[in-house]
Amino acid sequence: MYQIKGILFDMDGTVLSSEGLFEKAQKKYLREKKIIVNSEELYVFKGLSYKDFYPQFIEKFNITDDVDLIRKKIRNHLYKLMETDLEYIEGFKSFYKNVIKKRNIKKALVTNTTRESYQKIQSIVNIDKYFNYTITVSEAKKPKPNPDPYLQAMKKLKLKSNNTMIIEDSKTGLLSALKTKSIVVGITTTMKEAEIKSLNENIEIVNSYPKLEKVFKKKYYISG
Repeated sequence: MYQIKGILFDMDGTVLSSEGLFEKAQKKYLREKKIIVNSEELYVFKGLSYKDFYPQFIEKFNITDDVDLIRKKIRNHLYKLMETDLEYIEGFKSFYKNVIKKRNIKKALVTNTTRESYQKIQSIVNIDKYFNYTITVSEAKKPKPNPDPYLQAMKKLKLKSNNTMIIEDSKTGLLSALKTKSIVVGITTTMKEAEIKSLNENIEIVNSYPKLEKVFKKKYYISG
């Protein structure tokens, strides 16, 4: 049995069903440029910080717009989508209630999203109420896939790698989490099980939060 004192969550695709919204925002922008793409072509960008995303996005689609203009247009599309379609990942709220709140586990949100976008999200779904601490890419020393954002959160909550669980859904996030030497959970909202397993055999793979609840009962115990 492993002792868990804190759980750190990625946001997009892990807590919020928002990865699809960002993809839609990208497609809307590209359609305005007369570029039609499918989801597979955008898959490579999942989990990236804006610092990594925009140079790769511009290069892949040979875009000539200024990066600040691209960011503004995609962000505007994203915010409009959020206002009507932003939801929590199915099962997250129950997991929070049954595992985290019930046992008073420390919890943090660690995201490659900017603080500005996070504030927009907060205004829509009040995500702050679920976490003791939130770190965005705006405050991180280095973005994921570097381990720095998670290490900063662990330091803030006075956690160690052997009592911390990190839940992620993307390759970028999972690589960041693995470098902290913490217990890493991969939830299959973005990647397939085989893809996650190929990164590291020790990742705990689950397909839903109800499944993670069951895993907790079998393998982990909580110490506040």
